[in-house]
Amino acid sequence: MYKTIACAVLFSLFAPVCAAHHHSDAVEPDVPPGSLLAGQWAPVSAQQGGQDLPVSAFGGASLNLTERTYDFAGDRGSYTVVYAGMPARMDIHGEQGPNAGRTIPALYLLSGDDLTISYQLGPGVRPKDFASPPGSKVLVIHYHRAR
Repeated sequence: MYKTIACAVLFSLFAPVCAAHHHSDAVEPDVPPGSLLAGQWAPVSAQQGGQDLPVSAFGGASLNLTERTYDFAGDRGSYTVVYAGMPARMDIHGEQGPNAGRTIPALYLLSGDDLTISYQLGPGVRPKDFASPPGSKVLVIHYHRAR
């Protein structure tokens, strides 16, 4: 009988902790991650292969996101948030333009009106962080929400 009580007490102590941990990685069902990303985003800085890129390289283009689609300087497609924890991950699916037919694994970090996306433009796995190592095809762009 004491074993049953001890097991019940232990379960009641640890079940909420496990449930809380599981919930922290979950996306609230009434707030899809894409809705938080929706809007117009102006690039403010960028790096690729360990080198800074001038924002002028984007020709004044801004990133337009809906809950599921993107448009950036004639490159159009959809994206899927595959993990909304830290760091958040998305897969970008090019449909028109230079990335048509490609799936680009990426990380993103949304902080208020600032959005940073780390894109893997070359062969290889999703970037692990928001750095663009020398010689890599990782493109990191810092955006600010346009008003």
